[in-house]
Amino acid sequence: MRWACPEDPSEVFDDGASMCAEHTCPLVEVAEEPPGGATTERGRTDGTDIPVQPADRRKGWSRDRCWRCSHEAAPGNTQCTRLECGRSLTPPALYIEFAGGEVEVSEGVRVELGRLGSYQRVFRDHPNVSRAHAAVRVDADGTAWIEALPTPNGTFLNGAEIQPPLDRQLASGDRIRFGRDVEGSITLYRR
Repeated sequence: MRWACPEDPSEVFDDGASMCAEHTCPLVEVAEEPPGGATTERGRTDGTDIPVQPADRRKGWSRDRCWRCSHEAAPGNTQCTRLECGRSLTPPALYIEFAGGEVEVSEGVRVELGRLGSYQRVFRDHPNVSRAHAAVRVDADGTAWIEALPTPNGTFLNGAEIQPPLDRQLASGDRIRFGRDVEGSITLYRR
């Protein structure tokens, strides 16, 4: 595996590096591109092919900085010492940032998103988001998925509507949208 800076993907690092010193950001894993360009994976429910980018766009992280606020961590700490943050130094497998709040999902967990459930606070002010609008999950291997649930207002991945009951694989940098105007950005962290 090779590592690259997300700010300057042309800069490639060896396996021992975890941070780009110039941009002070975690490196991302870059898979070797197979001959012939991008590959495909089989779809989860309908058997269709899903295009897969040649590069794995998961963000790397290290325990010497907080994954959320980049505050320097003291050796031996398990939580960020910055008072405004205070998060665990271990990031979730899937992190989604919406204007109304954040969603964090661990490996092996499936979460329904909408105006009901554990993340209702993120969507409660948006009547065009259904009570159960979509579900996200992270498999044990760290692969993240979004599943569109039946709703009249639609679930979108990078601008394309996902038709229920299909699910689509997520990658760092993807954008999801519920209904007309509730958008979130995806970040995946590798373990």
